[in-house]
Amino acid sequence: MELNFITRHIEITDRFRNYVTEKVDKIELLADRPIELDVTVSKHHGGKGLVGGDHVELKLVEAGPVLRAESDGEDKYAAFDLAMGRLMEQLRRARDKKKIHHHGHQKPLSVHEASAEAFAQLDIVPATPEDLEKVASDLHAIRPSNAA
Repeated sequence: MELNFITRHIEITDRFRNYVTEKVDKIELLADRPIELDVTVSKHHGGKGLVGGDHVELKLVEAGPVLRAESDGEDKYAAFDLAMGRLMEQLRRARDKKKIHHHGHQKPLSVHEASAEAFAQLDIVPATPEDLEKVASDLHAIRPSNAA
């Protein structure tokens, strides 16, 4: 996964880059196929020269929808942690939607698996495609279709 840092009115330290890189490993575990994560860090400026807090935006581009999370904090670490928590919640919800919720974590049987298991218990062998075509041709020979 590609990790991009975008800054506005603030400098990114190596310590912050390492911190983000460690936390991003969690995203790779939850996301289906993450392609790119953009981390935008900006400094808020209050009115009349007052310095405000930091703002962090996360944009995750993956095979499915693009997910976004943003947060404000006293410093960039706190803002990043809040935004990361929001992004992880979105990923958890998206993953939960794809999960099959039948009988706990069990996957339901396909029709092929269910019929094969049932036939095996009854000691019946399913008909082959050749047998089915032979029966269809025999029925056609007995009852020819009415040609108009």
